[in-house]
Amino acid sequence: MAVGLVLSIVIHSIGGQQFGTIFGPLNFVALTTGIVAGPWVGLSVGIVLPLLSSVLFGMPPLMPPIAVFMALQLGTYGILTGLFERRRMNVYLNLAISIVAGGVVYSLGYYVIGYMVGIHLQPLTAILLSFSLGLPGIVIQFLLIPAIRYSIKRARKS
Repeated sequence: MAVGLVLSIVIHSIGGQQFGTIFGPLNFVALTTGIVAGPWVGLSVGIVLPLLSSVLFGMPPLMPPIAVFMALQLGTYGILTGLFERRRMNVYLNLAISIVAGGVVYSLGYYVIGYMVGIHLQPLTAILLSFSLGLPGIVIQFLLIPAIRYSIKRARKS
């Protein structure tokens, strides 16, 4: 949690909200937590982290309820990466499936909750916006998370 909050502060202080959207520091932490600490810790961190960051720092915002959409997305990231890691799935396939599934959950949340609060954006548009803006962060996640996973596995064997 602390790593996610600090990373979020650092990224947002460098480039504001736009940098946070592009690099996805909370996404990175939720994905990594699931792989390293397991599905239930990953789920917990994924759900709590965006809500806590929102309350403490105002990012992501609670209104419109982006923090709620992100809690659904990051919770999905955390539980799926943890479950797939337990099944010894290839880490790149794990990340790809988890990121796509998280995007779908985000979009469905955006559509359902957004409709209730008066946001009218089609689910496909929400998915495309999420992926297109977050592409640099996704590339970084595919580069760094496998290296972190490997380093931690190697350190645990020592």
